[in-house]
Amino acid sequence: MLLVCSAIKITLSNDNSYSFHILLRGNGKLPFMIYSEQSGVPLVKPVNLLDYAVILCYFLFILGVGVYFMRLNKGGRQYFAGGSMIPWWMSGMTLYMSGFTAWTFTGAAGFAYTTGWFTFLYFSVGPLAGLLGTLMTASRWRRTRSISPVEYTHTRFNVTTQQLLSWVIGINFTLSAGVQLASTCKLLSPLIGVDMTVIVLVTGVIIMIYTLLGGIWAVSVTDVVQGIILLSITFIVLPLSLSLVGGIKPLLEAVPPLQLEHTYNGVHYTGHWLVSIFMIGMIGLAAGGAQRFYSVKDERDARRVGIFASLLGLTVPLVFIVPPLVAKVYWPDLAQVEFFRPYLDKNPQDLVYVALCMKLLPNGLIGVFVAAMLSATMSTLSSVYNMVSSIVARDMIQGLFRPQMNDAQLLRVGRIASLSIGAIVTTLAVIFVNSQIGIFNLMQAFFTLFNIPVVVPIAFGLIFRKVPKWSAVGAITWGLVGGVTTRYVLGWDIGPQVYLSLALTFGIFSTAHLTGRLYARHRAALVAVATVLAAGTGTLFQASAVPGTIVAQEVLLWGAAFAIGGSLVVFARLFAAEGKDERDQIEEFFRKLDTPVDVEREVYGPGRKQITTLPLVGWTTIVMGAMMGLIYLTDLTPTDRVVVGALITVMIGFGIMMLALGRRKPLRPDH
Repeated sequence: MLLVCSAIKITLSNDNSYSFHILLRGNGKLPFMIYSEQSGVPLVKPVNLLDYAVILCYFLFILGVGVYFMRLNKGGRQYFAGGSMIPWWMSGMTLYMSGFTAWTFTGAAGFAYTTGWFTFLYFSVGPLAGLLGTLMTASRWRRTRSISPVEYTHTRFNVTTQQLLSWVIGINFTLSAGVQLASTCKLLSPLIGVDMTVIVLVTGVIIMIYTLLGGIWAVSVTDVVQGIILLSITFIVLPLSLSLVGGIKPLLEAVPPLQLEHTYNGVHYTGHWLVSIFMIGMIGLAAGGAQRFYSVKDERDARRVGIFASLLGLTVPLVFIVPPLVAKVYWPDLAQVEFFRPYLDKNPQDLVYVALCMKLLPNGLIGVFVAAMLSATMSTLSSVYNMVSSIVARDMIQGLFRPQMNDAQLLRVGRIASLSIGAIVTTLAVIFVNSQIGIFNLMQAFFTLFNIPVVVPIAFGLIFRKVPKWSAVGAITWGLVGGVTTRYVLGWDIGPQVYLSLALTFGIFSTAHLTGRLYARHRAALVAVATVLAAGTGTLFQASAVPGTIVAQEVLLWGAAFAIGGSLVVFARLFAAEGKDERDQIEEFFRKLDTPVDVEREVYGPGRKQITTLPLVGWTTIVMGAMMGLIYLTDLTPTDRVVVGALITVMIGFGIMMLALGRRKPLRPDH
């Protein structure tokens, strides 16, 4: 039932006065409509049964993909790495999609609404950082012949490093996934009028099932279709939003010029933050893109994965930042817009992209937009489930407890791990959406603290040949001490904090072999170096402290400085203790990295066939596009008809292209 509330007067910028009625559900909650008495056209459309049907079809498709690819998984290598047969373009799309969540439509939109072109720069550094990260390690990851991003650290470093990284990465990504699922469902609940807990359970279970059944093949195929939906809807919203302000030229004239310093929600952002994001993105991709790089057939395809994802990343500043800038011009004061009033105390700017879509898109396509938001989060979460389950199965269980486990047993353990992780993430999300605990800030602190110290040894362990086995533990320790001190004792901004954490982590890691040699030959000189390091670090901390620092804080600062300096001697002893057998093991590891992948023997081998996915993706996209034609059976305005037609054309056109590529003669006729 709908209730008509009291009319309100809103005077628009052209001095014409219009009277509006706000229509709410019987329970007084969203979704709602704002109607103009003059036109009778809703300014913000509600979600209706057609949109629910679109979302339901989307969920059924996701589950169908998981069931379809269940038959391909004969062992752990297929389940976690696709048998290294994932097409490079598909793996690249998965890498691209892994960077999206509902936050891209909400938090990022609010940040862009507030900071303007500064956010455009923020999203522009990602593609360049990703390209450089690809060139650093993509080929090397493929030559590790791994099925887990932590697997190689057992050989390159030691079991302590492998287990430490496994636990840190596993906990971090599981917590993060729970928060992402909770935040997405918390946003969608009022928009589609479904209880938050119900949305969490339905979405969480669906992700868990298709990842459990289909493994990385299901993750990759669904990511492609999710990417098509995401790009299609955002490229349609872009010109529609520009039409609200008269085009790109009026927008450029209306948006304030670029500024490199902002304070947003109590956090200070500067150009240094952009530099730190670039560094984190480059090294993070060099380490975090592992699963995408070793899931393709050879080194060339591994490089293509990162290059393709980087090229797709060039679309992000355009399609995700321009609409919030339009909203800044079109709705300069959100307090005067009824849609945002229920959220004035909860960052209403985070909903500007959502509001534009509900204003500009016809019903049916609003459902597609909701599916796009879900797909952004589901893509990230499904990748997390598969990646973390590979770490649990390969590194924690097989690496520590059952080293003789065969590939079929690894698959069973991996599926149990995937099911467990999915259940944990869904449970955490239910807790998060129904409580006020500050778990989001806790997760952010955990992620920021461990990011640089973890990714530096993982990425550069593939590059530096001389560093000893204990160098990764030393790097993680120094990075943590530096990060905790600068962020939580000194209160540094994120940029300078990342600079120092990177300098400490990379510094001890890259010079570990020299430090070990100094310990063995000139121990007194090493003690002198450690003393100078402690004094210099303490002086830096002291100089950056707030005047009038209390004694306890000074003790913490100098304690951290001497911990860094003093631990150098301890780590140097470990570095120097590396024997010939350990060096031989490291040299054997790098001989493997120097050996190109033999695709005929290692990938295909006897009886293995290339898995063709282009027809599946093509027909799926064509069917989805054709089904959207049912929207024409509803009451549409002429503009809505054009919008729907554009999306259908994009979907069917992409599907036809996939079918055409799938009919090309394969490079291996016998496969």
